[in-house]
Amino acid sequence: MLNVFRKGQLTNYKIFLGADTIVSFAMGLFGPFWAVFILEFGDSSIESLGFAVGIMILAQSLTAYFAGKFSDRFGRKGFMVGANLAIAMIIFSYTLVESLVQLYAVQVMYGIVTAISGTAESAFLGDITERATRGRDVGKLNAITGIAAALAMMGGGILVGGFGFNIIFYAVAGFFFLSAVLLLLIKEKRMPTAE
Repeated sequence: MLNVFRKGQLTNYKIFLGADTIVSFAMGLFGPFWAVFILEFGDSSIESLGFAVGIMILAQSLTAYFAGKFSDRFGRKGFMVGANLAIAMIIFSYTLVESLVQLYAVQVMYGIVTAISGTAESAFLGDITERATRGRDVGKLNAITGIAAALAMMGGGILVGGFGFNIIFYAVAGFFFLSAVLLLLIKEKRMPTAE
């Protein structure tokens, strides 16, 4: 029975690694150009960028504890899949924003769902890795996802230069959707939680 569970963990790790690599590639495309988009969209001031990032981080911080608590109770998979689908829709919605107020509202929603996603993913990674090899497994994940993000950043400028900002938002939304579909393959074994 223990070997079957370990085999299931390995499969879940590979699925998670694939999904997280897709997300990291997407964020490599999104991150640098998102900041430029906000600067160009707003009044081109560093204050607008600071406020947009600040309210996103505030929303993340206020959400993270509850995301973790509820993922303990209801499982991680649903939170990860749902958050990635929501992120895909929110990133697509950047292309529809027409005012700073709308932009700030999207930033708050983005902060909330990335807190849900990040918290559930961190907890899930702890769930599916064994203590003796956890450092190696986390290091492997960080190395692969870091390379994916770096390659995306390097190639993203070519896309923006040739097609404009919207292509980045469409592509990133598609990658998050693909990641959510991949996460559906995870077989989650729920552990009892303390109240």
